[in-house]
Amino acid sequence: MYKYLAFVGIIFLLVSACSETVETRLQLEYPFSVFGIINPKADTHAVRIFEIKQNIALVRPDPIDAIVTTTQIQSGEVYTWRDSVVQLEDGDYRHVYWSEFKASMGETYHLKVTRSDGAETEAITTVPALVNLEVLEPDTLKPGQAVMPLFIEGSPPTLPRIDVEYVVVGLDEDGSNPVFGRVVFNYAGLAAPETGGYILNIDLREDYLDIYQLFDRDDNITFTTIDLREINVTVHVGDSQWISPVGFFDENFLVEPGSFSNVVNGFGYFGSGYIESTSFRPPLALIRRAGFHVP
Repeated sequence: MYKYLAFVGIIFLLVSACSETVETRLQLEYPFSVFGIINPKADTHAVRIFEIKQNIALVRPDPIDAIVTTTQIQSGEVYTWRDSVVQLEDGDYRHVYWSEFKASMGETYHLKVTRSDGAETEAITTVPALVNLEVLEPDTLKPGQAVMPLFIEGSPPTLPRIDVEYVVVGLDEDGSNPVFGRVVFNYAGLAAPETGGYILNIDLREDYLDIYQLFDRDDNITFTTIDLREINVTVHVGDSQWISPVGFFDENFLVEPGSFSNVVNGFGYFGSGYIESTSFRPPLALIRRAGFHVP
């Protein structure tokens, strides 16, 4: 199993900084690269379209030669996506196509990006079912352990990322000079199948030891004065194609063209998915057992 931490969360790969400059240097004959998702919890969806041309490093704001449509397979209804131009801080541009429609679980969508000469890039996705997050009662008496269970109710095709964020405050020996922090652990792959869903066991003790190491020694924070204020859990639910070839979502690897793609005659990924979140504070007995400070 693979778990790591960071001070800032990393969002779904599809809406992160997938590199297009790498793709242009490959000098391939594919017409487009595509990055986007259909979100069943939203009314508007977005997909980023990039024309693959040799040796182009800068995307222009001018209209591109692309018509973008999706066909809802069950009903045959066709949606046309509209282009919008987003300018980045470095002066480069992105063409983000958007469309308004409501997607439901189990529906299948066929995306087509068509060039005027007839060349097409396409992909298909089936919208995953919705899940429900339930915070369970922990065992606060088990010696040497501080585990907080979370039940993910439902039948998600994949859970590509699970972020567990600790909201903490570190104090010095006098109980003053607070240092606030948010530490995110990726629990992807650690949810175990259970009847009716998955169980995620959040190991407060193990995470606490890593959190303590992240505090700056110059702040004079002691291991007995880190106060846990809240835990925020964000579960990413993806369609059945959200399976990383390396077993976990390493963004540095997956942005490489062709390493993770369901696009035909192109690069990128067009899928469906959403996030479900919950927040809670564990019982004080469990917080204390993990090693956190309890005022």
